[in-house]
Amino acid sequence: MRIHLVFVGKTAFADMDSAIDRYLKRLVHYCRVEIHYVKAEKILPGTGDQFVCDREAERILKLTGRDAYLIALDQRGRQLDSVGLSKLFEGLIDSAIGEVWMIVGGPVGLSTKLVENARQVLSLSKMTFPHDLARLMLVEQLYRAFTIMKGEPYNR
Repeated sequence: MRIHLVFVGKTAFADMDSAIDRYLKRLVHYCRVEIHYVKAEKILPGTGDQFVCDREAERILKLTGRDAYLIALDQRGRQLDSVGLSKLFEGLIDSAIGEVWMIVGGPVGLSTKLVENARQVLSLSKMTFPHDLARLMLVEQLYRAFTIMKGEPYNR
């Protein structure tokens, strides 16, 4: 399986990038992972959040293609525990889904259109997190999910 992680904008903190890289280096033992950065739309006074989200969604869909298996990370999504996430990916692997695109939005989130087009919509928590932290949490949870699938001790 290949997982494409789509992040809107660059990570603001070098320490966060370092932590993400730590889990990516572990995760590549289980699957191929690629990170794609999509340019964040400038947020100017008077620019509505929906406009920003729609412009970023256009960039994301251009990158992924309209028929890609998209998993959007959004506060409106379904919450899974770590075992549930591992079962989700186990099901995708069993269904021969070879490529999955997971999308973490920027500061104003994801457009409704993009969320509606996603095959899965997941939420990391009912709480709101900075998008940089959401990236780290996602990568760590993916690593945890794959160790659960393999019965390895990280999850314990």
